Amino acid sequence: MAYSLEIEYFNCFVLTGTDGEDNYHVEEARIKGGFNENFVDYGVRAHITDSNYGEQIRPNAMIYSGVFNNKTGVNNTNDFSIGENITKAVDIQNGSIQKLFAEDTNLNIFQEEKVSKALIDKDAIYTAEGNPITASSNVVIGQIAPYGTNYGIGKNPESFAYYAGRKYFVDKPKGAVLRLSQDGITEISNYGMRGYFRDSLREATRIVGMWDIYNKDYVLSLQGGPENITVTFDEGVNGWTSRHSYVPQLGGSLDGKFYTFKNCDIYEHYSNSAYNTFYGDDPVDSMVEIIFNQNPSASKNFLTISYEGSKTWNIDNIEAEQDTDIVDTALPITAYNASNDDLIISGFKLYDGKFYSNLMNNSTVKAGEVVFGDEMSGIKGYFAKMNIKTSATTYQELFSVSTNFNVNTY
Repeated sequence: MAYSLEIEYFNCFVLTGTDGEDNYHVEEARIKGGFNENFVDYGVRAHITDSNYGEQIRPNAMIYSGVFNNKTGVNNTNDFSIGENITKAVDIQNGSIQKLFAEDTNLNIFQEEKVSKALIDKDAIYTAEGNPITASSNVVIGQIAPYGTNYGIGKNPESFAYYAGRKYFVDKPKGAVLRLSQDGITEISNYGMRGYFRDSLREATRIVGMWDIYNKDYVLSLQGGPENITVTFDEGVNGWTSRHSYVPQLGGSLDGKFYTFKNCDIYEHYSNSAYNTFYGDDPVDSMVEIIFNQNPSASKNFLTISYEGSKTWNIDNIEAEQDTDIVDTALPITAYNASNDDLIISGFKLYDGKFYSNLMNNSTVKAGEVVFGDEMSGIKGYFAKMNIKTSATTYQELFSVSTNFNVNTY
């Protein structure tokens, strides 16, 4: 019958024997048992216990473990040897590390207020002239070099998206949407949307970035503010092209398809012919807001509206700035709305591939207007802002919108 024997000596040989009816145990610490012979020692110890262990929070530092090789069956991912230099830190003044992204043989480090690049498995050796030479090294994370801007990713790593060497992200505290590519960091929110993002980012509580591989667009969803906003940036035109009605929880692309998540369900976009319908909700209208501002210092009378595209588009609202009244006080911008008969669209008719319609001002008399009254043609203003929309749920096209106007001489 087996049993365990607890002894208080260690690092030795235990010899057992029987002398008649008595059992004995002999402890021997020498290999040969002779006087002054070599003792049995611990030998080489690969691991020791750190008695001063404890939690350390270093938000600006990185640590890496041992190697993992599935071919040889080596898995040292839980091995963190304190005898080796396995940590790398960045400047804490730039905030905590929010995201790491490995690209080729470089590691992009996104802090709250800075973006840096670190070499992987190599280091930089500088010549006497100060020119760097990349050399192989046994250092896992090599020299860290920051990019030449003061932009970071804030505390919104979920805004990050990547495609074809371009990294997109948002710096909420600075009100900027950014792109990191071979030429450095570019503030793409400056492309006609600087003021818009400055205000919208400040109010958003969650910022989701995605790459739509189907349309080759960076999709950015700002959520939690007064309204949820989803917009897209197109590299083809280097600008912000669309605003969408869907508000995803998360999204991404796989095998040439674009997917988003909503209420724990996954949805594939562009997969059917039901346009303007998302997540099983009711269809929404497609709308384009257009501003006619040619020769802005001249008072004009807008007479017609025309467009090229599908025949389902309609004008439902026009805003125009009135002239000043008799006490030289600027009047507010006036909206002419088709729903309350202020604006009458004569009906679009097709001529030479374009749809034309007269603009009929059917509103009551407004101070400063030259043309007014029932069924009088034209709307006066220095500029005109129009909404053209369609309620169709099938594929529709809109190529161009234009207007015909006369310049008022008084």
